[in-house]
Amino acid sequence: MSKRAHGLASVICGLALLWGAPAQAQPAAPTSAPESSPLQPGLEDAGFERAPGTEVAAAPSPLGKHIEPYVVIAGGLRFEALQLRAGQSTQSRQAVTMAISRFGVRGRVGSYVTFASELEANLGGGLGNGASVWEGQAQLSVRDQYLQYQRSGWRVALGRVTDLATIDFVSAHVADLLLADQYTRDPLLYSGANRGNGLLARYQPTAGLEVGVGLHSTNPTGITGTLVIGGELFPYDRPFYLAAAQVGRNEFTLPDQNLHLYMLTPSVTYTDGVVSAKAAGQIYQLDTRLSTDADEPIFGYNFRANVRLDVALGPGRITPFVNVSRNENEVLDSMDATIKLIDTFTAYTVSGGIDYNTAQGHGVGVQYAWIRQEAPGLAKIDDGYLNVGGTYWIDDGVSLGARVGWWRRNDRSQPEPYGNASLMLTSRLIY
Repeated sequence: MSKRAHGLASVICGLALLWGAPAQAQPAAPTSAPESSPLQPGLEDAGFERAPGTEVAAAPSPLGKHIEPYVVIAGGLRFEALQLRAGQSTQSRQAVTMAISRFGVRGRVGSYVTFASELEANLGGGLGNGASVWEGQAQLSVRDQYLQYQRSGWRVALGRVTDLATIDFVSAHVADLLLADQYTRDPLLYSGANRGNGLLARYQPTAGLEVGVGLHSTNPTGITGTLVIGGELFPYDRPFYLAAAQVGRNEFTLPDQNLHLYMLTPSVTYTDGVVSAKAAGQIYQLDTRLSTDADEPIFGYNFRANVRLDVALGPGRITPFVNVSRNENEVLDSMDATIKLIDTFTAYTVSGGIDYNTAQGHGVGVQYAWIRQEAPGLAKIDDGYLNVGGTYWIDDGVSLGARVGWWRRNDRSQPEPYGNASLMLTSRLIY
């Protein structure tokens, strides 16, 4: 399958962002090149790594080893418009030059072991306003770093991996900046998209069906799924930000080691070529003060489901999709972690969209995401994210893209909504 055909399939996210993965029937030995994951075909063409179990496998070498380097580069221009509240005078950036890249290696050792290692040169914030490149301060981050054992329908991955069962379906034509910008990244994170340190086991009892479970035991900054946990811990509105606040403040640049998270994620995925579906439950416990046993841990869960269709329409294909998730967790008193409040934090995420792809791989897509947050003692917050984009492949693996992204927040504690919008003109290389 060509790069341009891959790039038109719906792909996912994250964050910022995650781990593990569904795949086609298990390869018995590295003698063929299986397609990308059936739940997210073309994932790597949006700038994401291939998930465990979907690696390209060349014919075996005399030593039974294979390694493959890869790189994805994207960049372009963003034109900005701001929607301000009364009294604000923030200036918009008339034009922003943006750049992001991902690079790494993946491979196989023998018949049953695969691996991947990937780094990212970041976009420079959710709006791509730039990252420092002087004195070693370029914003590099570690993405997937996993080792996977697979045999007889089983796969067990360990390290830092992406669980595709926790990532929403998205339009392939809004992935021009590798789903790293505010308009595409934030909805994925708020719905529970999960990359991080842990273990992921999956079993394929029959073609097209997989069941799995992920286990994380780490600092809240060790996985992106932590961002779904709400509730104020002074002076931050989410526990994730409390843990991350210490990064860069001392010589070790470590997150706050006083917090620890346990998360269990059972999941099921299914595809038959026309219908793709997945469901997962993220059940977690967060201890915000390991320095004492007098505090109360936070318990919570995030249940999510996703469905996508892929059907022929005239000379091309249409791909509609819908995603839903609901998170609820306990909340501590913001000033005293030994007191647990009666009320809970709840959040809902609903998103959907549709792509149209031509036989040549070009196409257009639109998607919208709505997020509601309700915290004890605070006003409700509604966020809306709209993306409309198009992709034109000028060569195998090289595309041009145009997209409009729009974000609007309605905070009931504020007198009026606010947000921003951007027009992005981009190009992308997948090699």
